[in-house]
Amino acid sequence: MPRSSNEDVAIIGAGVIGLSCAYFLARSGLRVRVLDRNLPGAGSSTRNGGGVRSQLGTPTSIRLSVLSEPYWAEFEQRFGVDPWLRRIGYLFLAANESQLQVLQQQVELQHEFDVPSELLVAEDLSARWPILDQLGFTGGSWCPVDGYVDQHRAVHGFARAAVAAGATIECGVEVIGFDLEADGIGAVLTTKGTFRPDIVVNCAGAWAPHLAERLGLELPIRSRRVQLLHAHPSVPLSPDLPWLIGPLGQVHVRHDSVGRVQVGGFLGVDETVDALAFDQDADPSWIMRVLEQTRETFGIEIERSSVIKSWAGLYPSTPDQHPIIDRTEAGMIVVGGFAGLGLMHAPAAGLLAAELILDGEIRSVDPADVSLARFSGPIESIERTGF
Repeated sequence: MPRSSNEDVAIIGAGVIGLSCAYFLARSGLRVRVLDRNLPGAGSSTRNGGGVRSQLGTPTSIRLSVLSEPYWAEFEQRFGVDPWLRRIGYLFLAANESQLQVLQQQVELQHEFDVPSELLVAEDLSARWPILDQLGFTGGSWCPVDGYVDQHRAVHGFARAAVAAGATIECGVEVIGFDLEADGIGAVLTTKGTFRPDIVVNCAGAWAPHLAERLGLELPIRSRRVQLLHAHPSVPLSPDLPWLIGPLGQVHVRHDSVGRVQVGGFLGVDETVDALAFDQDADPSWIMRVLEQTRETFGIEIERSSVIKSWAGLYPSTPDQHPIIDRTEAGMIVVGGFAGLGLMHAPAAGLLAAELILDGEIRSVDPADVSLARFSGPIESIERTGF
């Protein structure tokens, strides 16, 4: 039945970013309501590879990982759910000296933030992981504390902690408009009634631009389609093998605890799609090509018949591949555009959003690095380690 309610904060989007924001704000004593047309995590929060890493290529991205790391390390204690964090390490591979030099520069940058990554040459790769011998790699960058979580359990943990802190999560609620007042948003109009929060936070992920359009705002976020699959390799992978990222991130593969592998990669295709209508199933042609590329790049054989499941998700991306955490002229706060790093940076997102709302400014990073205003001038650095 339609109703009207009041709260301090309305968060639109119950993905991992919205739930993290709800947790940090609710534990500060604010009345928080999360609205989503689907179930928590039903968007791209659970349609990714589950990666958590600090091997990144810009100061902004690395800072967000460093801020998030303590929360992943203590996730079960803080949020009450074991996320099944497996620190198998990431290994970014180089096919030539030029690519290896880029990795070296990234490792040097990561060391400025005390990330324990290291640069390896071809002989190091062969000695540590014999499967990589004779594959032609000139070296790679390796960080043993990188790994992955079960994204479903991570979403559950954030939701559980947000509710325990006092937040309310309402599912099956679609935002259909806003009432605007002189000083900003007066009300959020939904299919289940009217909500009158003091603050509205747009955490709608790939759907954030469509939501902002209802206020006449244009967000510089586009949706990049990413595809992944689970399969059984012809020969089981060694349990000490890290997450392998092929040259330029075009194909990647990792094993899991039950003998499967996860395979993904853009294969040189950067596809922008409409978040309101995109195919959530992986393309059959992509499956065949990525399996072939996995064999050519890593020497790992995977038969098409061994594919267990495949799917597609969205990477909501800004021009510099860094997120937006900022207040718009209309009063809406935007927390989005994480370019595929939203799961791993969810703790930092909630922390920074809480600083912006509670303190009036972001303090834990340079606010200019996550502002909307940065797109009005030349872009100084772009995160290029995504895959």
